[in-house]
This record gives sequence, structure tokens and C-alpha cells, in this order.
Amino acid sequence: MGLCNVLETLEKAYLIDDYAKAKDSGIIDLVLVGDIDDYHLNDLSRKTERYVNRKIRGMVLSREEFEAFFPRLQQRPHVIIWEARK
Repeated sequence: MGLCNVLETLEKAYLIDDYAKAKDSGIIDLVLVGDIDDYHLNDLSRKTERYVNRKIRGMVLSREEFEAFFPRLQQRPHVIIWEARK
């Protein structure tokens, strides 16, 4: 399964915490909003980790979960890195 299939329902992607502050801590934290297949996302993350030599941690949220989480996100360093066209 390719990247497009795994992330075809991705609505938004945020880079958060250290990398959002341009600090290379070795851990890339992401918030992904949408109906994402966890198994295939984890597989892609592991493959990408080997390529970039960094740990990738992804938090997958539905649209409703993201709306509840958004006030907390506003309190953390964050950069939107992708948003679906509406």
C-alpha cells in the first residue's frame, strides 16, 4: 500500500513541539487529522525513521477529537505542514 492510499483521508498535518521550534531533538512529533490506517502509517513511519535517522511519533485524531484537542495544541509550538483542499 502506498503513501497516497494510507493518507488519502488526511485532512491536516501539524509538526509539533521540538521540530516546530526548529530544535533537532531526534524525535519528530506529528498530529494527523483524519481517518488514517494506523497499521500502514506505522509501517511507513518505521521505514521513514530509518531513512531520516529520527524517531517519528504520530498522534492520529478524528476531526471531532482534533476540535477538542485544538485548544491544547494552541499552547504548544506547532506548524501546519499540510491541509486538504476544501
